[in-house]
Amino acid sequence: MDRVSAKRKPVTTPESLIDAAGKPVFGTFSEPFRRFDLLDFQAKTRLRRFINKLRLTEWQAVEVISAKGAFITAVYRFGVLDINLTAFFEKNTGKLRVWNHMDVFLGRSHPAKTLFDGRTSLYVAKKAKTVITNNYEINSAVCQGFSHSKKTGSIEFDIGLKKLSQPSIVSLPIKQKYPVYTEKDIFEVTGSIRIDGIEMIDKHTAMAIIDDHRGYYPRKSGYDWLTCFGKKIKDDKLEPYGLNLTDFRLNPKQYDFNENGFWNQDSFTALPLARFSKNGKIKAIKDAYGDIDLAYETLAEHKVSFNLLLFRIDYRLSFGKLNGYINIDGFQKYEFIDELGLSEYRYTII
Repeated sequence: MDRVSAKRKPVTTPESLIDAAGKPVFGTFSEPFRRFDLLDFQAKTRLRRFINKLRLTEWQAVEVISAKGAFITAVYRFGVLDINLTAFFEKNTGKLRVWNHMDVFLGRSHPAKTLFDGRTSLYVAKKAKTVITNNYEINSAVCQGFSHSKKTGSIEFDIGLKKLSQPSIVSLPIKQKYPVYTEKDIFEVTGSIRIDGIEMIDKHTAMAIIDDHRGYYPRKSGYDWLTCFGKKIKDDKLEPYGLNLTDFRLNPKQYDFNENGFWNQDSFTALPLARFSKNGKIKAIKDAYGDIDLAYETLAEHKVSFNLLLFRIDYRLSFGKLNGYINIDGFQKYEFIDELGLSEYRYTII
């Protein structure tokens, strides 16, 4: 068996993620989707379409890492639940600031319908705003917004983003039938992130990933996720890189359908299936071939956890340092030494 499935090779992107018969397409794709039509998934009746609207999960997130720290802002919607999460981890002090806004039935989160033609992902409230304007037809995006809290302080951001490399675009069959789509790309960064008036971007080392995610999760679901990206000195120049690894639970076909990969200046290389294990603050991420051997140490963490009768949410967003190596294409070794990264753990019964 090959280290990476032949199905991980990108194919031409179809017109829509859901076809005319209401069936999802699964696989790895070469270009962003122009249409998703997710409400049409198995929607033979109006009732099913209404249920789809309540079950559909969508989010778009912008993540930035530089020598000064790591930033994330996200516009999230699950049925009637809206979330706007903005956070910044200061590398020098180890301080994590989180601005988290959660609403029900207010309709404040509006993920972009597509990533083209200036379509926006938008969350607006009195004390928080995130707007992600997407122009992927010219390989660019803009992320703007703010969040204020008496406890946490104020953050304001206005970030320009220019796509650098090939995308990672995957449609995954959760429990062999539920479509979960993800697109991730690495970006050059310009602009500003200010906390209480202090600039928090180092413009020489800043890099970004935009994560677009949408689909249906079954009642019980979850995943482990890790990303690390930035710029490293090579031949006296700073060169961009990016790493993405995810272990989706309830996806029995992860060998064929996963989003593991590595970006360099102009390409994306698929990586083998990897498994996560945890011991205290350390996550170990390894594959079966010795091509991925990483240790991620959590330095700060944001938790959302509750268990109410038949419902449970256990979510952890962490910032930490990554050590170890990967082998690109099975032979080209790439090492990580105390690199700043982000990780998520999610388990839900909803």
